[in-house]
Amino acid sequence: MKIALIGTHGTGKTVLAHELMVALKKQGKNAEFLGEIVRKNPMPINKKATKESQEWVIYNQYVQELEMQNQCEILVCDRSVVHGYVYYYTAHGKNNFLESFVKEQSKKYHALIRVPIKNGFLMDDGVREMDPSWQKKIDKSFNYILKNLEIPFVPYESLEQIIKTIPF
Repeated sequence: MKIALIGTHGTGKTVLAHELMVALKKQGKNAEFLGEIVRKNPMPINKKATKESQEWVIYNQYVQELEMQNQCEILVCDRSVVHGYVYYYTAHGKNNFLESFVKEQSKKYHALIRVPIKNGFLMDDGVREMDPSWQKKIDKSFNYILKNLEIPFVPYESLEQIIKTIPF
């Protein structure tokens, strides 16, 4: 089973992913965590990302999920292949091949939890883009891509709601 938290940077996805892991382990579930792939990208990211660097993020997310998904009962992903494409689309526009790939791969998640922007939560960690207008632009692209590619997701409300969403 694969669950991913999705949404623009600086919304608390990583914190929520860790909280979800703790909650699942307390229930006796064999859960593992896949962190942010983008932080390992050797190429430019954020506003300076090239097409190639965004493709690197998408494909490395896919590969890491493949490697980890059979090692546990539940894989909690801090991001998804959808996430990588949203950033690609925002910076470089539509790519039919990537859209097809992302749409197909999105079907392999048992739940995509869409985390909204929280005021005052965007903090400088030396990696993420701090421009609030870029964060809002990415958020709008998420709305567009999820709707346009008909990717089902669950809007985040609470940790308890996420746990109820998981089809055990």
